[in-house]
Amino acid sequence: MVTERSYVEDPYAKEGTGKAVKVEFTDLVVDRTVFVPTGDGQPNDRGDVIIDGKKYIIVDAWNDGESIHLMSLDTYPTDIIGKEVKQLIDWNVRYLHMRFRTALYIMQGIAYKDYSANCRINQTYDDSAWIDIYLDNLTEDTVNEILAKARSIVEASSDVSSRFISREEFQASAELMAFTKGKVPDFEKIKLVKIGEYPEFPDMGTQVRNTSEVGTINVKTTLVKGKINNRLSLSLS
Repeated sequence: MVTERSYVEDPYAKEGTGKAVKVEFTDLVVDRTVFVPTGDGQPNDRGDVIIDGKKYIIVDAWNDGESIHLMSLDTYPTDIIGKEVKQLIDWNVRYLHMRFRTALYIMQGIAYKDYSANCRINQTYDDSAWIDIYLDNLTEDTVNEILAKARSIVEASSDVSSRFISREEFQASAELMAFTKGKVPDFEKIKLVKIGEYPEFPDMGTQVRNTSEVGTINVKTTLVKGKINNRLSLSLS
């Protein structure tokens, strides 16, 4: 059973409905969800689901490759298959994740276009995020240049637009394949996100609509054996 991911089309939806298709103790699979599962560096949403008037607190959401599982603190009833599942996400948590994801992709776009450097975006948390920029001899001056450019994009209130293409179209794009080092996202329809003048990139998570929503990007670097580490830690204010 492939779970339809409504958050891909509308990341600003704070609630939605689906039907229960599988249940096992605290594990529920629905046919459609607004909950983002853990993956590609974005942490899972948290929130509540309501079934037959009873609320269940969702503490985790994960993807098995096809289905998205909503993990509750409480055991679900066994007779809920086919019933409506109302879903309510914790918007404060989700929105902060969205702001961080857009900040990370702004940094990635700058590194790729302006410095010919690939990046590994790994993890967003509730209060921070980090990005690896694979640039030889990364210096504090270069980091400050990238940060200044990122802040200017935020201040410019640039739109964050998106479109969908097929796997075949993705594979036919030399730029996209180079950008992902030949890795094709495992979706039939792949979402591409574009920020300002920077290249499109695939992202099946959530982004804000406009860079002005990101806030002020702050970056912290660390030293490893006397050299700047390629990992930059981000916070927002």
